[in-house]
Amino acid sequence: MTTQGADVVVVGAGIVGLCIAYQIRRRSSRRVIVVERGAGPAEGSTGASVALIRTRYTHDEMVRLARDGLAVYRDWAGFTRLAEPAGQFHPTGVLWMLGHDTATVAAERDRLRGFGIDAQSLDAAAVRARFPALSTCAVPFDLTGEVEHECGDGEAFRFEPHAGYFTPTLACHDLVAAAEREGAEVRFRSAVTGVRRAGDRVTGVELAGGERIDCDVVVNAAGPWCNQLNRLAGLNLAWRLEPTRIQVLHRELPAELLPLPFVADAASGVYFRPEAGGSQLWAGSLLERDEGEVVDPDAFRAAADPAFVAEKIHGVHHRVPGLPHRGTLGGFAGLYTVNRDDVHPLVGPSGLDGYLLAIGFSGHGFKEAPMVAAMLARHLTGEPADFDTDVPMRFLAVDRAPLAVATKTVLA
Repeated sequence: MTTQGADVVVVGAGIVGLCIAYQIRRRSSRRVIVVERGAGPAEGSTGASVALIRTRYTHDEMVRLARDGLAVYRDWAGFTRLAEPAGQFHPTGVLWMLGHDTATVAAERDRLRGFGIDAQSLDAAAVRARFPALSTCAVPFDLTGEVEHECGDGEAFRFEPHAGYFTPTLACHDLVAAAEREGAEVRFRSAVTGVRRAGDRVTGVELAGGERIDCDVVVNAAGPWCNQLNRLAGLNLAWRLEPTRIQVLHRELPAELLPLPFVADAASGVYFRPEAGGSQLWAGSLLERDEGEVVDPDAFRAAADPAFVAEKIHGVHHRVPGLPHRGTLGGFAGLYTVNRDDVHPLVGPSGLDGYLLAIGFSGHGFKEAPMVAAMLARHLTGEPADFDTDVPMRFLAVDRAPLAVATKTVLA
């Protein structure tokens, strides 16, 4: 068995783990090694993410955290210090079509504006003028087709013009380059098979090839594999963290239907956005019932279920009535870890010395990654950065009481 030394071992090379490694090295000379079980970056939750970057959350702290993360993604080259980053932010805007009345939409708009966020309240005519391909119906739509539907315009819709989406896999490739440039080591095909302890303190990890890495700190950023790593560390959390399968359908998108924003559509329980330079449309579900718990994150169906695709495409056609009914439908499935207690992540000290957490993101990990990583990097190095959030890490601490949310979905 060979032994290597490091100050920090980050487990997981998705968007969260790579952001953490990069920010630690950007702020300090600590030796950082990222270990990833997959053959390349973003092979877990990140690679299957639709990578929505928006600011609407229940809690003010999460609004501020998302606002600060959005600023990072909008200035990706400045954040990564790469002359020509591969990843790109797509400022499509995000349109919330939630069936709310004018007063409710205006109140939420004003709330976001209070945090310096550009938010707008649009009536049906303003939506159609900006996005002619969209229906402004707010009447609940039965995806099965069994209930006759008659459209009726919604009163108001909230729009975030500076929000949008990112290219998730390319973001991770950029972060590998940035982290390695700063002196971090990123190792693929390096599954953790053991977490070493000396009494109540973690002292390192063991890898599948027989190598051992001694270190001062292990960071669990293992996504759907986080529970496995916690068990190896002997850590029993009271939180219910469940690897969860989510599905996305895709189809070609005619150019004459552009522009389209990222749409969250409560009438039919779907969301969708353009992809591949606007030549495709991706869509998924806003409904908890469409999430499926996965016992083994190494064994799940990676293709979307035909029944899911057949049902959700009806919701897309309702919202984009000019979308042709002909064309090839496809889909894929990925995993994220849902915190069933309050759908918010666990970030920071775990209660086990030398073992930190960045897990349980519940579908929000991509947008939250830069600021969660900033929290952890500042905690470990004591060094601030000009892009840091003012949200305290304590807000997401493992020993908090579950946060109150109206619904435990991706809209929380």
